[in-house]
Amino acid sequence: MPQPYTDKQFTKDFKELTAIITKRLQSADSTDEVQEELSMLEGLATNKNAPAAAKTIYGLAYLMEDKPWYDFKKGFDAIKDGANEAQENESFCWFILGSLYLNGKPDLPKDIVSAKYWIKKAVDAGYKDAVLVYEMNWGDNPPGFKEWMEDKMEKDYGRIQKLKRWLPIVLALAILGLIFLLVR
Repeated sequence: MPQPYTDKQFTKDFKELTAIITKRLQSADSTDEVQEELSMLEGLATNKNAPAAAKTIYGLAYLMEDKPWYDFKKGFDAIKDGANEAQENESFCWFILGSLYLNGKPDLPKDIVSAKYWIKKAVDAGYKDAVLVYEMNWGDNPPGFKEWMEDKMEKDYGRIQKLKRWLPIVLALAILGLIFLLVR
């Protein structure tokens, strides 16, 4: 007898599906290439039983500025709807909306008051990325801390990218060394 489909399994499947769709959207150059994916996201976002995160992810798809399907109004409205409907376990939605307000967009001026509200809501729910952003922007930090942290994060990101390039080579050498030891 098949096991019932649990909320936990749905969440796992939803995350996997949206990761696949997001990867396709990032690599596509034309709307025709991803029409099916955009339709799936719209179907998820408009389903009354779907998690609020579906609306946020749908909105993010339309805020990809370098893509031909970019539509600020459609994307931002979906993200706002997602944030307004989000539950405690979907604090990602609050963080995304707060980040948009914090950074601004060509069609959205910065709104620090709204940014702080939404990011703080995500912080209170325990969303780790929100904690860092909140502390950097509104924490009790010494002068220059934000700039120092941004510089450090940028350098760390560069190191990670270098590591990603070298890791397969290092692993291959380690495996060859292990094979050599086992064959001896």
